[in-house]
Amino acid sequence: MKFRFPLLKVMQHRKTLEDVAQREFQVAVAKLNFERTTLETMIDSKRQARQGAYQTQVQGGSPAHILTQVHEFLLGQDLRIVDQNKRIEEQQRIVEEFREILRQRATDRKIMEGLRDRKELEFKVEVKKREQKNQDDLSIMRYKTKDDE
Repeated sequence: MKFRFPLLKVMQHRKTLEDVAQREFQVAVAKLNFERTTLETMIDSKRQARQGAYQTQVQGGSPAHILTQVHEFLLGQDLRIVDQNKRIEEQQRIVEEFREILRQRATDRKIMEGLRDRKELEFKVEVKKREQKNQDDLSIMRYKTKDDE
């Protein structure tokens, strides 16, 4: 007799839900990493603009219009950096939501696996009891037949 878990389909469904949640979590983390990389690029371009402005000042001459453009770029870049930080915060919130969903789905799956393991253990104990009872019955029958002879 083989063990058959009656809630196997439910357990498989919960595993599928966990896999979907894992994929969604990974996509959200990848997007968060992309947003962080974008922020780093913005900060780097701001740093390079400052270095360019410094080089322009060191060279001398009539750099007023160049310095004005760099200053306007830096102001605009500051605004974009603030906006990017907001995007990162929002994406971090989304990642945390997906993390919580994934944690819940994993817990649900583990509960079902634990139930399956307990039911399988109960099944094995019951099979052993039946086998022992059958062996006891056979022993009694043999003993009675020896007494009858």
